[in-house]
Amino acid sequence: MINESSFTHFYTELSLNPDLPTLAERCKLLTEILLDCKSLPQTQPVCRCLGAYLEEVKTGLTESMCDSQVVEFEAEEERPGKKEWLLEDTETKCDYCRALNHVLLISHFDSDMLPHLTGLLHDMAHSMAGDLIMPLQPRMTIRLPVHQH
Repeated sequence: MINESSFTHFYTELSLNPDLPTLAERCKLLTEILLDCKSLPQTQPVCRCLGAYLEEVKTGLTESMCDSQVVEFEAEEERPGKKEWLLEDTETKCDYCRALNHVLLISHFDSDMLPHLTGLLHDMAHSMAGDLIMPLQPRMTIRLPVHQH
């Protein structure tokens, strides 16, 4: 079975530990390239690269989730009913991108479906990137834990 993370070592930029916004920008770019692909042999190299970047995004999101709990809202009616993590929806979008990318990488499907699958992946990646690149909404206050020495 093909594991996208096994391709990570092929991409030099990833060894430089880019931040989440930089990784998100690269994912956007790669999905834009996928939109121009017209066949499976064209999509596979791009999907391998995208898979490596998405794995890094997933790792970064998982690591940052520990310190990104939303703890205060300006208005009481905005308060969530349960613990809310700042990037929880973004992590879900990343998982959807990873799943779609996996389908494109290993599946044999009707070529008529290629533009729809790449379009969906493009839209999901852009939505995920928007969460990571755009400034946080001003109505939220984020308090990071203070580490005492």
